[in-house]
Amino acid sequence: MAVPFVTLHFAQSLDGRLALGPARERAVFSTEEGERRAHSARAEHDAVLVGIGTLLADDPLLTVRGVPGAQPLRVVLDSSLSMPTSARLLGTEQPAGRVIVFASRARASAERRRLLEMAGAEVCLTEGDADGRVALPEALEALHARGVERLLVEGGARVLTSFLQAGLARRAQIETALLWLGAGATASICDLGVGQLGHALRLERSEVEHLGQSVFVRGDIAYPTRSDS
Repeated sequence: MAVPFVTLHFAQSLDGRLALGPARERAVFSTEEGERRAHSARAEHDAVLVGIGTLLADDPLLTVRGVPGAQPLRVVLDSSLSMPTSARLLGTEQPAGRVIVFASRARASAERRRLLEMAGAEVCLTEGDADGRVALPEALEALHARGVERLLVEGGARVLTSFLQAGLARRAQIETALLWLGAGATASICDLGVGQLGHALRLERSEVEHLGQSVFVRGDIAYPTRSDS
């Protein structure tokens, strides 16, 4: 199976929180230099991907701004095609990469597909996984067939976790703001089913930098070999 090389890129708090929580103000963890790193990362990849939760919460453009580089393909995982046609990435006026929305064939309606395609998105249906969500391996194969060799995954928590659970993410770039938010905030990574340290996912060949009031870590993701499973 030919799939893109996947890099996770996100910003979080010191206690691993991605957002303040439902119905609270949007949390911005990145420093100015961190923002430049994020846009540079987009420019270095063929496509950038988010889940529908991130799109609905943040309404991102997913474009490269303020740094040189080509505009990546913009990808949304949206199993039921609930993405609004008013989303900013569909109405981007500046030069930007095209938009592709992956959905589950069992959940997506023909009418929602028609509306999104009229708004300028390409809609690609997958068979869906055991929970009816977009099947990641199938989506990655489809992206690779469209020329995507390097894919940047920016979130949210469920999407980041799904890539780790499936063993599909190869590298991570994480900006950590030096502050705590507490248990009421949204965790950046959900349950990975780790019951002992030997089963933990690890970051190897890592590099650490200070970016003002945050720490930037990047490295290769190493998955455990579970001989007892």
